[in-house]
Amino acid sequence: MNAVRIRAAGSADRAAVAALLRGLSAESSYRRFQTGIGPEPGAAVLTALLPDRLRGGAVLAYAGRLVVGHGVWVRAGAAPVAEIGLVVADAHQGRGIGTAMARALMGDLAARGVERVEVFASATNEAVVRMVTRQAPDAVRELDGATVTYSFPAPSSVSRRTVRPVA
Repeated sequence: MNAVRIRAAGSADRAAVAALLRGLSAESSYRRFQTGIGPEPGAAVLTALLPDRLRGGAVLAYAGRLVVGHGVWVRAGAAPVAEIGLVVADAHQGRGIGTAMARALMGDLAARGVERVEVFASATNEAVVRMVTRQAPDAVRELDGATVTYSFPAPSSVSRRTVRPVA
């Protein structure tokens, strides 16, 4: 991974996230969202991807000044469980950017009292399968047709770097 910087994201980053999503191939978009989001991401999609700090957190990955990745964690109801989702620009996939964003998100959600992590993906999404297998080898895998949900404990200590909101 060459010179990629990861920082916390917030509502001021709507335009950057929208530009990233517009640049995704149909395949990458489908792998991330399990549906087509169209050529222009809607306001509700952008709001969901940039949650307020009570419901979750988000990060952006930069290669120079270019946004090349987005990651988000969101609480799943009242339980101390959160779902994580990631997307990396097509030209930057396979370089460890998704793993770096996942690590940043894990540190952030652990610092906020989340005890379990869920990752929902297409069962054929090889990048997610590889990442979960490497990073959470004891994850419980629940197959449901063409999709899979992985569930595993969040880090119990905040030994990983916590992403701090940007003012």
